[in-house]
Amino acid sequence: MKKRVMAVLLTASMLVGLLAGCATSGSGGSDSGDSKSSEGKVTLKFLNKYPEDPYAQYFVDAVAQFEKENPDIDIEMENVSDEAMKDKLSVISSGGEMPDIYFTWTGERTKRFARNDKALDLTPYFEEDPEWKESFLPAFFNNATYEGKTYAVPFRTSIMYMIYNKQVFKEYDLEIPETWDEFISICDKLNGTEVTPIAFGNSQAWYSSWWIGLLNTMMVSSEVINKDYTPETGEFTDKMYVEALQTFLDMNEKGYFGDHVNSKDYYQVREQFCAGQAAMMLDATAQFTQFDDGMGAENWGFFKIPTMEGAAGDPKTIGGGGEAWVVSKDTKHPEEAVKFLKFMTSLEQGQKQTKEAGLPNALVGGMTAENATEALAEAYKESEGYTNIADWLDCAVDTSIADQYMVSIQEGFDGKSAEDIMKDIQKVAADVKTNAK
Repeated sequence: MKKRVMAVLLTASMLVGLLAGCATSGSGGSDSGDSKSSEGKVTLKFLNKYPEDPYAQYFVDAVAQFEKENPDIDIEMENVSDEAMKDKLSVISSGGEMPDIYFTWTGERTKRFARNDKALDLTPYFEEDPEWKESFLPAFFNNATYEGKTYAVPFRTSIMYMIYNKQVFKEYDLEIPETWDEFISICDKLNGTEVTPIAFGNSQAWYSSWWIGLLNTMMVSSEVINKDYTPETGEFTDKMYVEALQTFLDMNEKGYFGDHVNSKDYYQVREQFCAGQAAMMLDATAQFTQFDDGMGAENWGFFKIPTMEGAAGDPKTIGGGGEAWVVSKDTKHPEEAVKFLKFMTSLEQGQKQTKEAGLPNALVGGMTAENATEALAEAYKESEGYTNIADWLDCAVDTSIADQYMVSIQEGFDGKSAEDIMKDIQKVAADVKTNAK
């Protein structure tokens, strides 16, 4: 069996050449033709995102195993690094050459391909095989949908939880909060002590996007969120966006984040937390091992930030994000593409993905003591009860809106009002809406 696997790390100059080539080729869809060799083999072009080891080797081995079990199908894999992938997907979205299967992030990035008719509707395949659908964590599966249809298959996940220092909680007689008021009460109790309630730094503004994404989803109804997070209809005029921002700014004003937040970055405050100088910190499961290494697995725990009583948001939402694979609308071989994705997202393969490559999978029961730490296995077990994701903001909304949020929040910590911040967001959203039509 002849196997064609390409691992590609694009340099800036190579990327320019690639984009120029796509721009002049006049390609407007898949050029793979029938993608069948003279021997009757089907070839699937597979665009993936992990050229570095240990990730690359896992995917090479997985492709080889699939080809061994399916000698009539060849997978031609191209692995492209993170930043280059964003440019590659932009080319695809605007009419560039379409691989049969390609990587994307979930949320708005998946929806963009669905809206632009670049993604195959996979709903019929999941309806034919309900066990496959039910094998995924509900929140991440639902985050791969658009207008009630499924357009992507999630395979990697990360979940946001509030990390807490067990020793600090014991010293100050604190309990894990079950309500938002209890959470705020913890912050009030610690305020003015030698321990900062919440480790937070905003010199790298992406960290604030985690917080505001969560608060938006807590406080704004899902119906409004869905409308505003869609580029063609987004306005961000609902008053609860202002309330969400005000809640965030108030937390800083009250001292919950310590001082000079705009001069500290995420890595500095993580060290602060690990050193016992802060009681809590918002972080993702992808970073759990950092806390094990920094303070010992026995000295920290996690909990989901409680929802607010009477808030309009969906209480079964958890923060996080995911990565997924999409099948091209123009593929000549949808059955073979789905067969490959079923293989890659089987429980056996998903568990291998986590154990061998360290990439948390999106499967129910996919994170266990055999392939993950005790904390990770527990976190993913808890996530089975949630049905929606408050996605990373730059994945949930148009990039320009996310960028404006982050810049304006920095200004908010320096005194800009929540109302003025939302006026900034509304202006950008109006431009995005105009350009999207």
